[in-house]
Amino acid sequence: MTSYTLSTAQVSAMLLGLGLMFITHVMHKKESTHPPKVPSLLPWLGSVFGFAFTPSKFLALCHARFGPVFKVLVGGHNIIVVGTADSIHNALFTDHRVLSARVEHYDHFRAVCDDTSLYPLIHDTINLRLFPILDRRLSKRSVDDLTAGFAETLFQRLKPYQGDRASLKRSLTEPVYVAVTAIFLGSKFSADSYEDWLTFWDTLPIRLCRRPFWSYPSTRARGRLLHHITTCIQAANPNNDDDKLAGDFSQVIREHNIPFEAASPGVALVMLALHTNLFNNVFWLLSWLMADPPSFTTLRDDIDRAVRAEFGNLQTFIAEASPRRLDSPAFALLNSAILETTRLTTVQNGLRLAESDFQLKDGAGAIPVRKGEYVMLYPRAAQQNSASYPDGHKFVLDRFVQSHYQGELAATSGKPYFAFGAGKHLVSPPIHACQAVRHKHTPQCKGKFLAMFEMKVLIILYLSLFDVTPVPLESLSSEWKPPPISAQSIGTIHPDDDVLVRLRPRTNL
Repeated sequence: MTSYTLSTAQVSAMLLGLGLMFITHVMHKKESTHPPKVPSLLPWLGSVFGFAFTPSKFLALCHARFGPVFKVLVGGHNIIVVGTADSIHNALFTDHRVLSARVEHYDHFRAVCDDTSLYPLIHDTINLRLFPILDRRLSKRSVDDLTAGFAETLFQRLKPYQGDRASLKRSLTEPVYVAVTAIFLGSKFSADSYEDWLTFWDTLPIRLCRRPFWSYPSTRARGRLLHHITTCIQAANPNNDDDKLAGDFSQVIREHNIPFEAASPGVALVMLALHTNLFNNVFWLLSWLMADPPSFTTLRDDIDRAVRAEFGNLQTFIAEASPRRLDSPAFALLNSAILETTRLTTVQNGLRLAESDFQLKDGAGAIPVRKGEYVMLYPRAAQQNSASYPDGHKFVLDRFVQSHYQGELAATSGKPYFAFGAGKHLVSPPIHACQAVRHKHTPQCKGKFLAMFEMKVLIILYLSLFDVTPVPLESLSSEWKPPPISAQSIGTIHPDDDVLVRLRPRTNL
């Protein structure tokens, strides 16, 4: 009797176990196809090592295997990566009470500030105090007032780089850092802060991936930068035109009694958004041009013609360049080169937390998103889709040249283009220069007019002043290849190595 009872219990347990295994298998199979789930042998940890240590490479491999939408387990959290134009667009326009950007905000706060108690105040400082200033001062009709003298500063900083062995990275980023940061920090800004900025900026992908981080030089550099920002803002005078945005920042910070422990990281984040994308984009634009000598020559000759047609000569260009005058059909090819570069450099862009279950629309279908899951935007998949962009993985100089020029960003209309708040599907991630304007407004990139102007002036001056060749070549060659893309890239692709270039003078000024 006892033996019969035990065997019945055993059989029941076996049936129950088999039933649970079957249900688990069915549920897992159903979940893995909506969207497909990246497999992992590590419970809870999942794909944390690939995601944290080689994020751009990991996402590219997953995209190649599973398509533009997939789910990955990272440190106990499910992250749904969306890379189609429709899914990205709908994620951006989902109510923030359903899909929150709070996690992304705090990741960026963590990069510039270790005191977590200040994060809510930093958030309010940026959104409620600094962004209204940027809306007003960086608008298309007002940005010309801020850029007077920009080209002259850039020109003076570029001249010393003439020589046989110059760093491409430094010769591009140091002059533009000085010229742009002076707009933000005013008359007290010191160009010497570039070294600290570069030291801090180089570690940004590690900080944003939340990898264990022990770089004492970078932390000290960040501290000196924040102190310098505080000094500049404190000294700025809103009635002094030389202080530009710093004067406006100073006024609003004092009016609302915002402690500089929160204000300075807020200003640093705004600057970080602008510099990070700009630094990488100009580096890759010059690298891809050097690897394609016909395109290099075509663009340089076109720039020469455009400067003569619009300004007469380079000296007048340096004195009179403005965003309005450079948004001209004469510079359509340069405009296309910049748009093409930003199309190719974008990687992932934004992380959202689902506050409730919902269905994220994707074309005719939908992606089920559960409360507590994350949604990561992956524009790289959409922006290199061959259906939208033939040879989408290649740099094509004139891809965005229109038969009738209609403005800097008009050529992206109707295409899956996710930079500058342009194209049919708009990307404006919070706590970036491209901050989403919520509710009834169209998302816009707050710094887009300034960013386009900066890149145009830098490329015009660089190609006008110098005959550029990569060391050790004596002339451009299609055999030369740009450096590999860093597997640790975040936001935009980073190079694995710098490039040494020979900068011979083309113009004597």
